[in-house]
Amino acid sequence: MSDIHTELEETFESYQQLLRIDRHLHQLNDQLQNSYRDLDRLETQLRKEFSDIEELEKLSVKGLFHKVLGSKEEQIEKERQEYLQVSLKYNEAKKSVELLEYERDLLQGKTKDLSTLEKKLDSLIKQREKLLIEANTPVGKQILDLLLVEDANREFIGDIKQVKKAGDEVLLILDKMTDHLRQAKNWGQWDMAGRQRGSSYLKHNQIDQARDLSYHAKHLLVRLERDLSQIYGNEQFNLSFKLDSFSKFTDIFFDDLISDWIVQQKIQNALSNVITVRDKLIGILQSLDVEIGKADKKLIQLEEQRKQLIIQS
Repeated sequence: MSDIHTELEETFESYQQLLRIDRHLHQLNDQLQNSYRDLDRLETQLRKEFSDIEELEKLSVKGLFHKVLGSKEEQIEKERQEYLQVSLKYNEAKKSVELLEYERDLLQGKTKDLSTLEKKLDSLIKQREKLLIEANTPVGKQILDLLLVEDANREFIGDIKQVKKAGDEVLLILDKMTDHLRQAKNWGQWDMAGRQRGSSYLKHNQIDQARDLSYHAKHLLVRLERDLSQIYGNEQFNLSFKLDSFSKFTDIFFDDLISDWIVQQKIQNALSNVITVRDKLIGILQSLDVEIGKADKKLIQLEEQRKQLIIQS
């Protein structure tokens, strides 16, 4: 066994031990947070019980009978007992917190070298890995194969994240389009009900803004489909959509009921179409999040498999 391999095994064992301590430290911190909350709750309760005793002591016997039944001394004794019970619980909780804090401080002192040890372990693994590969051993070949799979996995993760970033950008545009079309629909309803010329102008202004956004959205959706196809093959996602062209007719000048109704129908059709595409896109982006999670998990497993192979060889 080489000197590097011996040092690697010893360092790995020390690192694993510190990792166990670090995990225990995280659990301890969670426990401490819960204990702090319990202590605060008991302290508040303790103040209230003490305040109740003070109030009773100030009351006259007559005042006490107006407030509660029973003698003043009996009531005070009852409150004192309740105060004592809470006090005992408070002291117990406080002592528990002190012990947890003491243990936490000890563990923090032990884990302060975790980062340094991790760097040393990584350095030794790389040295050992290089020796195994250069010696052209069977283990070295296995390591090279794992490295190739890891690189492919990283590339896959990078591609998906890039696609997801583009998808998020499209989603923002579709949200804006949906908002404009809903406003156009609302203004159109006012136009039909109130015969307002100004509302007709506002309606068509919203439609124009939605149409302008649709050009950008369509361009990005086509690119998104292409990128998804390159990653997953020829699977079709059918993200493209058609935004109906809106005829302004002459209702800005002549408030014709029929033409307005036609425009309203077109607005509703366009809105439904955009919402459908948006919902489908959200589903795809959620699927991509799942894919990223799986790929990240697989990459961690591959790296761990390679490290174990190097340490044990």
